[in-house]
Amino acid sequence: MSDWKTLQEDPASRRTFLKRMTAAGLGAAAVGLISGELLPAARGGPIHSEPPDVAAQFKGIPGPSIDIQVLNFALTLEILEADLYRQGLNVASGLAITTPLSGNPSNYSLKVSDGGLNPYSAASLFEYLLSFAYVEAAHRDFLHAAIEAAGATPVSPNPKGYRFPVALANNINDVMSNILPLEETGVRAYLGALPYLQDLNYATVAGTIYSTEARHSAFISEQLGHDPGPKKMPGDLSVVPNPPAGNTFEYYLKPSTVVGRAKTYFA
Repeated sequence: MSDWKTLQEDPASRRTFLKRMTAAGLGAAAVGLISGELLPAARGGPIHSEPPDVAAQFKGIPGPSIDIQVLNFALTLEILEADLYRQGLNVASGLAITTPLSGNPSNYSLKVSDGGLNPYSAASLFEYLLSFAYVEAAHRDFLHAAIEAAGATPVSPNPKGYRFPVALANNINDVMSNILPLEETGVRAYLGALPYLQDLNYATVAGTIYSTEARHSAFISEQLGHDPGPKKMPGDLSVVPNPPAGNTFEYYLKPSTVVGRAKTYFA
């Protein structure tokens, strides 16, 4: 039985599933992506011409092709998100912020106050903080494996690490309020990078990660008492200048803008 089929049929708890998901199938799936097994009909050429501003948008991001540059751009963000989720989970669990992500999600439990949230929202946000921490680690590991499977070199983490612009307070409200802008940037980053991808396999994977990030953002926003969106933020770009309502279309950012914002989290 394959790893993924085992995961689908195993009646284990959600936490056990999350733990196993991080370790199962990522490398094999990445190889399948590169070999064309996921979308074999898409192989054989670019899906559109290369946009003229590639050099400006991906300046300093390594890769032998624009597709690998985009994947390294995405990996840069996922390394950042995975590490900051780890830090937030540690704070919410009463652990040292430098503690590595545990291989066992059951090692975490909510140890800080609700920060003014109702008990249901506080408990729900912690459960999803725990879940999303492993999801972001899975995104990071998948992209790393995909770039290696393509024969290219994945970007490395920032040598000095990552940090939130302000220190997290010891309550779940503050932890998730500081993670929300990170998620919103990730949503806009994937959508803004999609036009630069030349291979439909890569574009499909980017779209599926984009959807996951958008769900994260919407849930966190709703539990914090905010509009789940899409909600326009400063600097956002839109496919239409005057949509019928602010939440009609998702907003996006150009990759160079995303890189600039990401650097504010670099230690």
